[in-house]
Amino acid sequence: MPSPPSLPAEPSSVTAMPTPSVQIPPLSFALVSTGVYRSGCPMPLNFPFLSKLHLKSIIYLADQDLPTDLQRFVTENDIQVFHFRVQQVRGDNNPTDDNADESLLDNTVPGAINEDGDTVTSRRGSAMSRRGSAAVMLFEEERERKEKKEKEKEKVENDPVSMKLALELLLDNRNFPVLIHSNKGKHRSGVLVACMRKLLQNWAFGSVKLEYYYFAGEKGKADVEFIEKFEPTLKYDERWAPAWLRYSPEEGKLIKVTKDG
Repeated sequence: MPSPPSLPAEPSSVTAMPTPSVQIPPLSFALVSTGVYRSGCPMPLNFPFLSKLHLKSIIYLADQDLPTDLQRFVTENDIQVFHFRVQQVRGDNNPTDDNADESLLDNTVPGAINEDGDTVTSRRGSAMSRRGSAAVMLFEEERERKEKKEKEKEKVENDPVSMKLALELLLDNRNFPVLIHSNKGKHRSGVLVACMRKLLQNWAFGSVKLEYYYFAGEKGKADVEFIEKFEPTLKYDERWAPAWLRYSPEEGKLIKVTKDG
Protein backbone atom coordinates (compact mmCIF):
# COMPACT_ATOMS: atom_id res chain seq x y z
CA MET A 1 0.00 0.00 0.00
CA PRO A 2 1.18 3.47 -0.68
CA SER A 3 2.14 5.39 2.43
CA PRO A 4 -0.12 8.31 3.42
CA PRO A 5 1.10 11.79 2.40
CA SER A 6 3.26 13.45 4.99
CA LEU A 7 1.99 16.60 6.63
CA PRO A 8 4.06 19.78 6.35
CA ALA A 9 6.27 20.42 9.32
CA GLU A 10 4.99 23.00 11.77
CA PRO A 11 7.04 26.18 11.92
CA SER A 12 9.33 26.28 14.85
CA SER A 13 8.29 29.83 15.68
CA VAL A 14 5.54 32.25 14.71
CA THR A 15 6.74 35.33 12.87
CA ALA A 16 5.55 38.41 14.75
CA MET A 17 3.71 41.07 12.77
CA PRO A 18 5.51 44.39 12.76
CA THR A 19 3.95 46.93 15.10
CA PRO A 20 3.00 50.10 13.24
CA SER A 21 4.76 53.19 14.54
CA VAL A 22 2.52 55.65 16.38
CA GLN A 23 2.04 58.98 14.65
CA ILE A 24 1.34 61.84 17.07
CA PRO A 25 0.34 65.22 15.62
CA PRO A 26 1.37 68.44 17.39
CA LEU A 27 -0.91 70.23 19.83
CA SER A 28 -3.93 71.88 18.16
CA PHE A 29 -3.01 70.37 14.78
CA ALA A 30 -5.53 70.81 11.95
CA LEU A 31 -5.75 71.04 8.18
CA VAL A 32 -6.63 74.61 7.19
CA SER A 33 -6.87 74.21 3.41
CA THR A 34 -5.04 72.20 0.78
CA GLY A 35 -1.33 72.56 1.49
CA VAL A 36 -1.81 74.59 4.68
CA TYR A 37 -1.72 73.22 8.25
CA ARG A 38 -1.79 74.79 11.71
CA SER A 39 -0.60 73.65 15.13
CA GLY A 40 1.17 74.47 18.33
CA CYS A 41 4.94 74.19 18.57
CA PRO A 42 5.99 70.67 17.46
CA MET A 43 7.94 68.49 19.87
CA PRO A 44 10.28 65.59 19.01
CA LEU A 45 7.50 63.02 19.47
CA ASN A 46 5.62 64.82 16.65
CA PHE A 47 8.47 64.64 14.13
CA PRO A 48 7.52 61.24 12.63
CA PHE A 49 4.05 62.62 11.94
CA LEU A 50 5.40 65.85 10.42
CA SER A 51 7.73 63.83 8.18
CA LYS A 52 4.67 62.34 6.50
CA LEU A 53 3.48 65.85 5.51
CA HIS A 54 6.62 66.57 3.44
CA LEU A 55 6.62 70.19 4.57
CA LYS A 56 8.41 72.77 2.46
CA SER A 57 8.08 75.63 4.90
CA ILE A 58 7.01 76.71 8.37
CA ILE A 59 5.51 80.05 9.37
CA TYR A 60 6.59 80.48 12.99
CA LEU A 61 4.75 83.16 15.01
CA ALA A 62 6.54 83.73 18.33
CA ASP A 63 9.01 86.03 20.02
CA GLN A 64 11.20 83.08 21.12
CA ASP A 65 13.82 81.35 19.01
CA LEU A 66 12.94 78.09 17.33
CA PRO A 67 13.53 75.20 19.80
CA THR A 68 16.83 73.38 19.24
CA ASP A 69 15.21 70.02 18.45
CA LEU A 70 12.87 71.60 15.92
CA GLN A 71 15.74 73.56 14.37
CA ARG A 72 17.60 70.30 13.85
CA PHE A 73 14.50 68.67 12.32
CA VAL A 74 13.88 71.46 9.80
CA THR A 75 17.56 71.47 8.81
CA GLU A 76 17.59 67.71 8.24
CA ASN A 77 14.39 67.88 6.19
CA ASP A 78 15.29 70.99 4.19
CA ILE A 79 12.31 72.98 5.52
CA GLN A 80 12.42 76.76 5.19
CA VAL A 81 11.35 78.68 8.31
CA PHE A 82 9.74 82.12 8.10
CA HIS A 83 10.02 83.45 11.65
CA PHE A 84 7.84 86.43 12.61
CA ARG A 85 8.80 87.62 16.08
CA VAL A 86 5.34 88.62 17.23
CA GLN A 87 4.29 88.66 20.86
CA GLN A 88 1.00 87.41 22.19
CA VAL A 89 -1.53 90.19 22.60
CA ARG A 90 -1.86 91.42 26.18
CA GLY A 91 -4.66 93.48 27.65
CA ASP A 92 -8.14 92.75 26.34
CA ASN A 93 -7.11 89.16 25.67
CA ASN A 94 -7.04 88.37 29.38
CA PRO A 95 -10.18 89.30 31.25
CA THR A 96 -9.77 90.14 34.93
CA ASP A 97 -11.87 88.86 37.77
CA ASP A 98 -13.61 91.80 39.38
CA ASN A 99 -15.45 89.71 41.95
CA ALA A 100 -14.52 90.74 45.45
CA ASP A 101 -14.00 88.26 48.27
CA GLU A 102 -17.40 88.11 49.89
CA SER A 103 -15.89 86.94 53.18
CA LEU A 104 -14.10 90.28 53.51
CA LEU A 105 -17.17 92.28 52.62
CA ASP A 106 -19.49 90.53 55.08
CA ASN A 107 -19.00 92.42 58.35
CA THR A 108 -22.29 91.54 59.99
CA VAL A 109 -21.71 90.47 63.58
CA PRO A 110 -24.51 88.82 65.56
CA GLY A 111 -25.68 91.04 68.40
CA ALA A 112 -26.54 90.10 71.96
CA ILE A 113 -30.05 90.33 73.36
CA ASN A 114 -30.59 92.45 76.51
CA GLU A 115 -33.24 91.99 79.13
CA ASP A 116 -35.73 94.15 77.19
CA GLY A 117 -35.31 91.99 74.07
CA ASP A 118 -33.35 94.65 72.18
CA THR A 119 -30.32 93.76 70.10
CA VAL A 120 -27.06 95.28 71.26
CA THR A 121 -23.54 94.97 69.90
CA SER A 122 -21.02 93.49 72.28
CA ARG A 123 -17.51 94.86 72.67
CA ARG A 124 -16.19 91.76 70.95
CA GLY A 125 -18.62 92.29 68.10
CA SER A 126 -17.56 95.93 67.74
CA ALA A 127 -13.91 94.93 67.65
CA MET A 128 -14.60 92.29 65.01
CA SER A 129 -16.52 94.86 63.00
CA ARG A 130 -13.64 97.32 63.17
CA ARG A 131 -11.18 94.62 62.11
CA GLY A 132 -13.50 93.70 59.26
CA SER A 133 -13.65 97.31 58.09
CA ALA A 134 -9.87 97.57 58.20
CA ALA A 135 -9.59 94.36 56.18
CA VAL A 136 -11.98 95.76 53.58
CA MET A 137 -9.91 98.94 53.30
CA LEU A 138 -6.73 96.92 52.84
CA PHE A 139 -8.46 94.74 50.28
CA GLU A 140 -9.64 97.78 48.30
CA GLU A 141 -6.19 99.36 48.41
CA GLU A 142 -4.59 96.12 47.20
CA ARG A 143 -7.10 95.79 44.40
CA GLU A 144 -6.54 99.40 43.27
CA ARG A 145 -2.78 98.83 43.36
CA LYS A 146 -3.09 95.74 41.19
CA GLU A 147 -5.42 97.48 38.74
CA LYS A 148 -2.99 100.37 38.43
CA LYS A 149 -0.10 97.95 37.85
CA GLU A 150 -2.07 96.15 35.14
CA LYS A 151 -2.84 99.43 33.38
CA GLU A 152 0.83 100.40 33.50
CA LYS A 153 1.84 97.21 31.71
CA GLU A 154 2.85 97.71 28.11
CA LYS A 155 -0.10 96.80 25.91
CA VAL A 156 0.89 94.41 23.13
CA GLU A 157 -1.17 94.49 19.95
CA ASN A 158 -1.12 92.42 16.78
CA ASP A 159 1.57 93.35 14.26
CA PRO A 160 -0.07 94.30 10.94
CA VAL A 161 3.23 94.26 9.01
CA SER A 162 4.09 90.70 10.03
CA MET A 163 0.54 89.59 9.32
CA LYS A 164 0.64 91.12 5.82
CA LEU A 165 3.94 89.41 4.97
CA ALA A 166 2.69 86.06 6.31
CA LEU A 167 -0.46 86.30 4.19
CA GLU A 168 1.62 86.95 1.09
CA LEU A 169 3.58 83.77 1.85
CA LEU A 170 0.25 81.92 1.84
CA LEU A 171 -0.51 83.38 -1.60
CA ASP A 172 2.47 81.49 -3.07
CA ASN A 173 1.86 77.75 -3.37
CA ARG A 174 5.58 77.15 -3.89
CA ASN A 175 5.76 77.36 -0.10
CA PHE A 176 3.31 74.45 0.28
CA PRO A 177 2.90 72.28 2.19
CA VAL A 178 3.29 74.87 4.95
CA LEU A 179 2.74 74.61 8.69
CA ILE A 180 1.57 77.70 10.59
CA HIS A 181 2.52 77.36 14.23
CA SER A 182 2.86 79.41 17.38
CA ASN A 183 3.41 78.33 20.99
CA LYS A 184 0.09 76.55 21.64
CA GLY A 185 -1.50 77.08 18.22
CA LYS A 186 -4.30 79.24 19.60
CA HIS A 187 -4.07 83.03 19.39
CA ARG A 188 -1.25 83.99 17.05
CA SER A 189 -1.82 81.11 14.66
CA GLY A 190 -5.54 81.74 14.98
CA VAL A 191 -5.20 85.37 13.92
CA LEU A 192 -3.27 84.47 10.77
CA VAL A 193 -5.70 81.70 9.82
CA ALA A 194 -8.66 84.00 10.49
CA CYS A 195 -7.17 86.72 8.27
CA MET A 196 -6.61 84.09 5.58
CA ARG A 197 -10.25 82.99 5.82
CA LYS A 198 -11.54 86.55 5.68
CA LEU A 199 -9.23 88.11 3.09
CA LEU A 200 -8.19 85.20 0.88
CA GLN A 201 -11.18 82.87 1.04
CA ASN A 202 -14.04 85.35 1.47
CA TRP A 203 -15.54 83.65 4.52
CA ALA A 204 -18.41 85.31 6.37
CA PHE A 205 -17.05 87.02 9.47
CA GLY A 206 -19.33 85.02 11.75
CA SER A 207 -17.72 81.80 10.49
CA VAL A 208 -14.25 83.34 10.90
CA LYS A 209 -14.95 84.14 14.55
CA LEU A 210 -16.45 80.72 15.19
CA GLU A 211 -13.30 78.96 13.97
CA TYR A 212 -11.04 81.35 15.90
CA TYR A 213 -12.87 80.75 19.19
CA TYR A 214 -12.92 76.99 18.59
CA PHE A 215 -9.13 76.96 19.02
CA ALA A 216 -8.61 80.00 21.27
CA GLY A 217 -11.48 79.53 23.71
CA GLU A 218 -13.32 82.50 25.17
CA LYS A 219 -10.30 84.80 25.26
CA GLY A 220 -9.32 86.93 22.29
CA LYS A 221 -11.43 90.10 22.15
CA ALA A 222 -8.48 92.20 20.94
CA ASP A 223 -7.59 89.57 18.34
CA VAL A 224 -11.11 89.50 16.92
CA GLU A 225 -11.21 93.31 16.72
CA PHE A 226 -7.91 93.26 14.81
CA ILE A 227 -9.14 90.58 12.40
CA GLU A 228 -12.31 92.53 11.68
CA LYS A 229 -10.52 95.83 10.97
CA PHE A 230 -7.44 94.45 9.19
CA GLU A 231 -7.69 95.35 5.48
CA PRO A 232 -4.20 95.23 3.92
CA THR A 233 -3.32 95.47 0.26
CA LEU A 234 -1.67 92.20 -0.74
CA LYS A 235 0.47 91.45 -3.78
CA TYR A 236 0.70 88.01 -5.36
CA ASP A 237 1.77 86.26 -8.52
CA GLU A 238 -1.18 84.64 -10.27
CA ARG A 239 1.03 81.83 -11.54
CA TRP A 240 1.55 80.58 -7.98
CA ALA A 241 -1.85 81.42 -6.51
CA PRO A 242 -3.31 78.63 -4.33
CA ALA A 243 -6.32 76.76 -5.70
CA TRP A 244 -8.40 77.72 -2.66
CA LEU A 245 -8.05 81.47 -3.26
CA ARG A 246 -11.47 83.16 -3.23
CA TYR A 247 -11.93 86.90 -2.97
CA SER A 248 -14.25 89.73 -3.90
CA PRO A 249 -12.76 91.55 -6.94
CA GLU A 250 -14.65 94.75 -6.14
CA GLU A 251 -12.67 95.18 -2.94
CA GLY A 252 -9.43 95.64 -4.88
CA LYS A 253 -7.26 94.46 -1.98
CA LEU A 254 -5.40 91.77 -3.94
CA ILE A 255 -3.01 93.03 -6.61
CA LYS A 256 -1.70 90.65 -9.25
CA VAL A 257 1.99 91.06 -9.99
CA THR A 258 4.53 89.05 -11.95
CA LYS A 259 7.79 88.33 -10.21
CA ASP A 260 10.90 86.72 -11.58
CA GLY A 261 11.78 83.25 -10.27
